Amino acid sequence: MIRLGLAGVGIHGGRYARHLLAGDVPGAALGAISRSNAREGSLFALQNNLTYAADPAELAILPGIDAVIACLPPDLHARVAIACLEAGRPVLVEKPLAATVEDAERVLAAASRTRTPIMVAHTLRFDPLVVAIKREAASLGSIRMVSISQRFEPTTRGWIDTPGRGGAVLNTGVHAFDLLRFLTGASIDSMHALGGSAVTRRTEDQFVAAMRLMPGDILATVDNARTTQGRTGRIEIACERGQVHGDHVHRELVRIEGRERISLGPVPSVPTVPAAMRAFVACLSSGAAPPVTAEDGAAAVRACARALAMILRR
Repeated sequence: MIRLGLAGVGIHGGRYARHLLAGDVPGAALGAISRSNAREGSLFALQNNLTYAADPAELAILPGIDAVIACLPPDLHARVAIACLEAGRPVLVEKPLAATVEDAERVLAAASRTRTPIMVAHTLRFDPLVVAIKREAASLGSIRMVSISQRFEPTTRGWIDTPGRGGAVLNTGVHAFDLLRFLTGASIDSMHALGGSAVTRRTEDQFVAAMRLMPGDILATVDNARTTQGRTGRIEIACERGQVHGDHVHRELVRIEGRERISLGPVPSVPTVPAAMRAFVACLSSGAAPPVTAEDGAAAVRACARALAMILRR
């Protein structure tokens, strides 16, 4: 049994805790947590027979823990990840890997130096609909264009409007930038981005980015808004012999060849958080490479940084 320490038990980290406590990750158990609110964290630990650590980096050396999950605001991930890597303790880091390129590179350097296993929880890669889109696109020849659109309601989390850790690019757009890499196998060669603030005051809450990906000379767009009432998660891929359209929120999947529109959905939803944890635990048990590497995570952070640099210049 792999005993896990969980850094962060807020809205999203709470999902990790609930799945672990419910036994949704065979071969793993929650053994310790850290939470910034010491009173709530200590109470949660007491109620669930867990160890409480005031400092999340303490989980890197806490006795009785085999691996750590970091599910914190983005600017806190690098410190915890590096502490784990240097202590030889495997770590699963929620997206984004870091808030800056500099911190992402520091994590990469630590991973290379220590050879400690690290995986990034880009959870949309584990969504059956996203996997189906990738499979269908592969059967339609070379990819020509990709369009990824995300829509969310405004958030109530205060830190999302904090420069350096919040904003739509770093917290939701990072999903789309990673999916471009996952779906095409290509990297961003050039980018143009625009952003705005409709609800937030200090960070962007909507943006649009147009990119060229290489190899393959693929054109791509990402548009993201945390400014509306209602969610969508549209992904469209145009290939040489047809198209694939999907929506990971509404579970729709369509294949288009010529004028024929073939419905392949709805694709049932599965919880992606335990799926990511199961993949992490499987890698630790088998010694296999993680399906989402630190370099994958760093590539998404670099894309976010490029978009933010253009948005802030305007």
